[in-house]
Amino acid sequence: MNNLHQRTWMVALIALAAVPFALNATLNLPIGSAGVHEWLPSSRPEKKRYDRFQQEFGSDQSLLISWDGAQEQDARVQVFADKLRESVLNAGFIDSVVTTNEVLESLQSDPLNLSSEQARTRLIGNLLGADGTCAVFLTATPLGVKNHGELIQRVQIAADETKSLGRESLRMVGSIYEAHAIDVAAAKSLSQLVAPSSIAAVLVACFLLRSWRYALIAFLLATAGQLAAVSLVYYGGFQFSAVLIVLPTLIFMLTLSGAIHLVNYQRHSNEATKQGAGWEAVRHGFWPCVLSSGTTMLGMGSLLVSELSPIREFGGLSGVSLGIATAMLLVYFPYAIGVARPPLRSEESAIARESDVDKRKSSFANKSRGYLRWQTRHAGSISIVSLLSLAVAVQGLSSLKASTKFCDLFPPDDPVSLDMAWFESHLGPIASVEVLLKFPRDNSVNVLDQVRLVSAVQSEVSELPDVGGIASALLFLPEIEETRGVRGAVRRGVLKQRIESALPQLQERGFVYLDDQFTAWRLSAKVSALEPTSYREATDTIERATIKQLEETASEATLSITGLAPVMHETQIALLSDLGNSFMSAFLLITPVMMWVVQSIRGGLLVMLPNVLPVTLAFGTMGWLGYSLDIAGILTASVALGIAVDDTLHFICWYRQERSQGLAPQQAVERTFAACAPAMIQTTVIACSAMIPFLFAEFNPTQQFARLMISILSLALVGDLLLLPALLQTRFGHWVAPNRQSDSKLSRSDT
Repeated sequence: MNNLHQRTWMVALIALAAVPFALNATLNLPIGSAGVHEWLPSSRPEKKRYDRFQQEFGSDQSLLISWDGAQEQDARVQVFADKLRESVLNAGFIDSVVTTNEVLESLQSDPLNLSSEQARTRLIGNLLGADGTCAVFLTATPLGVKNHGELIQRVQIAADETKSLGRESLRMVGSIYEAHAIDVAAAKSLSQLVAPSSIAAVLVACFLLRSWRYALIAFLLATAGQLAAVSLVYYGGFQFSAVLIVLPTLIFMLTLSGAIHLVNYQRHSNEATKQGAGWEAVRHGFWPCVLSSGTTMLGMGSLLVSELSPIREFGGLSGVSLGIATAMLLVYFPYAIGVARPPLRSEESAIARESDVDKRKSSFANKSRGYLRWQTRHAGSISIVSLLSLAVAVQGLSSLKASTKFCDLFPPDDPVSLDMAWFESHLGPIASVEVLLKFPRDNSVNVLDQVRLVSAVQSEVSELPDVGGIASALLFLPEIEETRGVRGAVRRGVLKQRIESALPQLQERGFVYLDDQFTAWRLSAKVSALEPTSYREATDTIERATIKQLEETASEATLSITGLAPVMHETQIALLSDLGNSFMSAFLLITPVMMWVVQSIRGGLLVMLPNVLPVTLAFGTMGWLGYSLDIAGILTASVALGIAVDDTLHFICWYRQERSQGLAPQQAVERTFAACAPAMIQTTVIACSAMIPFLFAEFNPTQQFARLMISILSLALVGDLLLLPALLQTRFGHWVAPNRQSDSKLSRSDT
């Protein structure tokens, strides 16, 4: 601190030099996100199956486009498709563009020569709706998947160039559009919510601190931390995904809270000058600030154990950002205090200032004295009720469920959700479960028998209530009629030859895969993305029906189930697993710090109770009420635990200092409460205020993050100001700050 004090010019120069880089990062925020199917690590079995499926059958990253009035006779369908081929296909973004009419024409041409009615019957539930709705289907290349935003933009331009169409008329679904929609939601949140969040926090800080100067200081220091987080993302080569959009506000909120605590320490200082008081505040609050930020960083760092890449990315970036922001806060706080108001040099001013501080202390102490007396009388009851609440909440955790369905990411009235509902009502279900039947090339099952089994499986699966349609090679193969005698043998021979000759074309269409070892047939079962039925239930039902058919036919085929729906189900399992793993990791990392602070293993465990209780209550209540957990919930569990510990550390450090001066637990709690409670209340209210604008986000995970953070921080404040003082005044309180000699003297004196 003394070295920094002597190098004021150097500190200021570093700050000024960093400003252009921070502004450049802010003005060029990179927006982008990976699809849910990319979250899982390649080591997961389901991810391995899905990656192999894509290698064999090609990418299933697709885009389905239609609009109101898109019927067979609508000439705009073909014109729009032709323009897409010119702009998107030639750019290398897509593998193919197919329209409903083109598929119908191919079915009615050689070699199938189906009737118009037969062709429509085969296509209903895939590219043709029961009401005659048609569509345009695109499959994307890896380049198109990577540049999904530009791909969607080219699609919209093609619609604008199509007479009487326009981009406003388009309805789109598919994994490509989902990634684009999430990026748009992230960009809107950053541009529309971050600034209101910061303004709300500052206004509330100004009101609570009753000083616009102190509020401005806290705002500038928090903004510096926020810019550091943005710069880290930008210069680190990362992108602001729908998960990372809360990072700037989170760092702003945490830095602002630290600044409020330092302001509180500064107000309690007896230094005669503002800057002198600022240095004394940093000296007094250095370890509490470092420890509180350190525990929060540990909570964030615990997310690195996650199997999901967005969560690991958030954990690492948030932890490093907070470390940088905390260092900046501790370095620049005294300078900001010194600049904010001229120094008070006179002894009279210093005495007046000290008197004003004492008055504020006394006023709050008088107001809280009745509450503390009630708390002292009921310390045991408060502790017991809190522990019972914890036990009930733990039971609710067993009912907690996760969701990665795309429809759960947006409100029901959002255009993205409305488009999904439109497609499911006009064309059919849009999520897919891929059923793969693999036959060894050297076995006795000829290609005709393989098609028979594929047909039997398709018939069995199509009868399931969860399945709205199936796309397979049967769409482009002739009907298999079972006839006996010589005529039947001849017909079977012809069918076998026609199927064998069609295999290369079917492989090109992505329904068959051939190599030297096996022949694989693909059936894409369409399931609803909107129904409450989980992907797990739908996938299990399809798998059971397929196994049943294989057992009845005693087939040698090998079954494999994959696709986006099963991958999302696997991601749901990973979400719940990560919730437990990351929270336990945070607990195991933070608890030793608390033990070190109180210099007691039992004391460390005791003071962790008020911090574990809020998180457990929040998620246990979600389980009891049946709410689904999304990716944002994973972030809040560990991060909120780290944040909740912040106030606990300030309270415990002050309490131990009072106990070291010989005060009894009740007196130490009273003085600590008077010194720390105002800042704890202020930081919680300000932090919750910063989260309020995110309650209005168009992206549900962002809303859930804000709701959970507000709930957990509010519960944490209750834990720190109700449960923690009660625990300190029970028979176990001496674990935290033993002072047996003074306690015994005080007891004899009272007697």
